[in-house]
Amino acid sequence: MWGKGFFEYEINNRTSGIFVFYPLLKEKRDVTAIIIIVVSVSIIIILTIKLDIIPQWVDLMNKNILTKVTLYLIAVLCSLLIIGLLFRTILWLRYRPLTESDLENIEWPFISIILPSYNESEMIEKAVESVFMADYPKEKIEVIIVDDGSNDGTSEKLKYLKKKYASLLKIIHFKINLGKRRALYSGLKIAKGDIIITIDSDSIIDKDALKNLIVPMILDTKVGAVAGRVAVLNEKQNLLTKMLSVNYSISFDFGRAYQSVFGGVTVCPGALTAYRKNAIKSILKDWVNQEFMGKACTHGEDRHMTSLILKNGYITKYQSNALIYTCVPSNMIQLNRMYIRWTRSYIRESILYLKYLLFDIKSKRRFIYWCDFILSNVIYPFHILLSVILIYSVLYEPIFLIKQIIFLLCISLILSLYYLWNHKNLNFIFGIPYNMMLLLFFWWIFPYCLLTINEPSWLTR
Repeated sequence: MWGKGFFEYEINNRTSGIFVFYPLLKEKRDVTAIIIIVVSVSIIIILTIKLDIIPQWVDLMNKNILTKVTLYLIAVLCSLLIIGLLFRTILWLRYRPLTESDLENIEWPFISIILPSYNESEMIEKAVESVFMADYPKEKIEVIIVDDGSNDGTSEKLKYLKKKYASLLKIIHFKINLGKRRALYSGLKIAKGDIIITIDSDSIIDKDALKNLIVPMILDTKVGAVAGRVAVLNEKQNLLTKMLSVNYSISFDFGRAYQSVFGGVTVCPGALTAYRKNAIKSILKDWVNQEFMGKACTHGEDRHMTSLILKNGYITKYQSNALIYTCVPSNMIQLNRMYIRWTRSYIRESILYLKYLLFDIKSKRRFIYWCDFILSNVIYPFHILLSVILIYSVLYEPIFLIKQIIFLLCISLILSLYYLWNHKNLNFIFGIPYNMMLLLFFWWIFPYCLLTINEPSWLTR
């Protein structure tokens, strides 16, 4: 109808090779990936013995009472981490995204798509173009763009888009920057669709994303929100973006995938999420006016919306076949800002989610929500205590630190294998330096964010 778009992209997720069936799996997997996983686990066991990992920890434990108590705590937390990893892996192996073929007599609903935008002159046109190029009946789409006080030429791009798409595109202009939450709220108030989809204006959606995203909602009226999969658009830019690409994949294709099995995805990202209008209309005012410790909340709006939906008894799902591509930080300054913003909102929303678990959520899934919450959060005290011990070991015996780093490199390999399992390519190796970078250089993020939790800055620009 509009002609060919000015950009093209194609993602090929097909896998070639020999396949086998595994009892717990919903789909076939590659033999090569299974062999690599078995070999990697074997390497871990061999290195544990050859590097005397356990005897060294026992020796360090006997140095003084402080190290003994710390190492006992680390041992307990490590045990919980292993249990949690096994628990989540079993759920993950049961995950399967729903597709159009799961539906009968399809009558696609009218949907509203909201794109909040602030100074996105370089990407807004591509983002909107990707929406209208998506495989979805055009007569059943309305697109709402909220210009949140941009001053970089975004307004001129929006005038062109309005002329091109006419009545299918609605534009709201803010004279000043009010923040993403207010921008989304203004779009949500006028949205006509029974299903409302939010998309970041610096991102590009895949052709099949819209249909795949809403399939769970069509099949089950209890589904209040569905998270899409966020992939990295600038993956090949440098080493950091390649590492983040692996991290994003594991975060979504593992983290949200296993949570989707029991209907408890805790973060449906603003980058691509579908909301059932009936699930959010009663919570919008509480959401947009959220305060914490007496201050208005300016970030973490997606996590808070998800928590409120779960609180009201709806379930949340994840669709790995609903893809959106976004640009990630390409330098350490941007990465620090992103992690600080994410961690502050994570701490705040975890406190609120814990309150909901204690007093509000009455779902039959409450027990598994509790298990997931506890097992997911032990990583933070474990990370801090392990970092303290490794720093202390430099004074105690430097060779101890070297051996532990070698061992941790192998553990990082195991964690990166989740990427290999899904994508069947060698990019999983970039997950190894990423995990080591987090362990050795970002241990301070959590305590810093805990101390500055009420700092209102978005740290996005």
